[in-house]
Amino acid sequence: MRCFRRHYAVCLISALSVFSLVIQFMVLLQRSPCTVNRFCTTEFSDKIQRGTSNKVTYKDYLDRPSSDLTSLQHEWKVDATLFHKFPKEKRIPTIRRVGDEYIMDTIKSLVNNTRPKELKDIYIVIFLADFNETWIDDISKRLNKSYPQLISLETLVVIRSWKSFHPSLENLNHTFNDKYEKWRSKQNVDYAFIFLYCQHLSTYYMQMEDDVYTISNYLKVIKEYISTMTFPWTCLEFSELGFIGKLYHSYDLERLAKMVLLFYEKQPCDFIYLYFNTLMLQFQRIIHRPTIFQHVGLKSSLPGKVQPLKDRFFDNLEKTYKGDNPPAKLYTNLVVQSSFTPESAYILEPGYFWSQSNGKRGDWFTVVFDDPQRVEKIIIDTGSREHPTDKIEHGKLQASLSLLSIEQSQPKCTNDIDLGYLSGGFLKVDNLTSILRSFRIHCLSLILTANQDWWIIIKEIAVFVAD
Repeated sequence: MRCFRRHYAVCLISALSVFSLVIQFMVLLQRSPCTVNRFCTTEFSDKIQRGTSNKVTYKDYLDRPSSDLTSLQHEWKVDATLFHKFPKEKRIPTIRRVGDEYIMDTIKSLVNNTRPKELKDIYIVIFLADFNETWIDDISKRLNKSYPQLISLETLVVIRSWKSFHPSLENLNHTFNDKYEKWRSKQNVDYAFIFLYCQHLSTYYMQMEDDVYTISNYLKVIKEYISTMTFPWTCLEFSELGFIGKLYHSYDLERLAKMVLLFYEKQPCDFIYLYFNTLMLQFQRIIHRPTIFQHVGLKSSLPGKVQPLKDRFFDNLEKTYKGDNPPAKLYTNLVVQSSFTPESAYILEPGYFWSQSNGKRGDWFTVVFDDPQRVEKIIIDTGSREHPTDKIEHGKLQASLSLLSIEQSQPKCTNDIDLGYLSGGFLKVDNLTSILRSFRIHCLSLILTANQDWWIIIKEIAVFVAD
C-alpha cells in the first residue's frame, strides 16, 4: 500500500504536575536540510523566548467552522516547532505522554525497535507542554544531545504550546470530585493541541504515553494489521490500556480535537475517545492481540500516585532458541489468525503462529525444506507468556525423508520417522545424526494426537543443521 510511506504519526503526552507540566511526543515523517549545529544552541532558545500573546487559542478551533481554520494552520505550527520549521513532508506521527523519568527510555525503545530504513519514514514528535522555560530548554538540550542525527533529519520533532491556548482551569465543573480535575482538564487541551498540530502531517496518527516500551519491528505489525481491515474503521488499538497505542486516520484528528475541547473539563480523554469512536459509527473496540506496547511506569505523573498498570495482552514475541532454520516453506490445515502466519513460527524475527480455532486430533503443521537437510537438533516451543494455555498438550514431531508432492497447499511426505512427543507444549530432540545417520530430512510435521479446547500458538521452531 503506497499510503505506508511517510504516512504515520506517533505522538506521546505526559503530565508531570497537577497544574501544568505536560510533555507530549509525536513521531512524524519528514526530512530537513538543516544541520545539528544550526539549531542546537540558538534556534529553539529563540523560540522559547518569543512572546505568545497573539497565538491561536483553543477557542479558535471551537468557534470557527473548519473552512475558516486554513489561515491558522501555518504560522502557529511553525511557532510551536522548536528545532526546525513545521514539517512539510508527510510521514508517520506518534504522540506520547512523557514524564521526565521515562522519556529517554521510551524514545530509545521506539527508535531501537524501528529498522534504520524505516526511520526516514516516520516522525517522532515530542510535545513539551510545560510552561517552565528553564525546563523546556533543559529537556530540549538533553534530547538534542542524545539524538542529534534524528533531530537533524527531522525524524525527531520537538514542539511546545503556550498558556494562551488553554482555557482557565479555575472554577471547573466537578465531574469526579477529586483533586486531579485541573490536571485532567489541562491534559485534554494538550491532547487537542497535538491532534491539531499533527492533522496534516501523515495519513495515520498513533497516540502513546511516555512510560511504555514496544516490540521489535512494531511498525511492520501496525502496517500489516491496517492492511487486513476489510471494513471502515475509526480507531485501531495496539494496547488495551488508557490512551496508549491508539491509531487514527489523520483526517479525523480535527473532529477528535474538537470533541476533546468541548468536554475537556467533563471526562478524561481515556473516555472521550471511546465516545468519539461510537459517534463515528465504530461501536466496538478493535484491539490487535497480542498488543505491542506495554506500560512500564509505576509512578504516575500526579504527585504521590502509583499506577502499576500492565497490558494483559502484551506478549513476548522474541525468539529464544534461534536455530539455523534453513530456507523452507510452511503449511498447515489450522485456521490462521491474521498477522500470525505459519512463517512467523519459523523465521528468526519476532513473532509466532496463532491458530484461530481449537486444535483437533490429526491437525498438522509442516515445514518443507527447500533442500533436504542433515539435522542435529530440533526445538519446538508452543504457547506463550500471556497465553500459556494456547499450547500443544498432545502432539508429536514427525520427520519425513521424502516429499512426493504438494497438492492444494498440503504436502505429501513419506518415509516417516517419529522423533518424539511434546510435553507441556515443548519438545527438544538432539543427537539426530546418530539416529538418522546420513539420511536427510525433507519435511518436519507437528501432528496433534488429541483434541484440545483452545487455540494453538507455535512460538518457535528451531532447527539446527549438522556441520
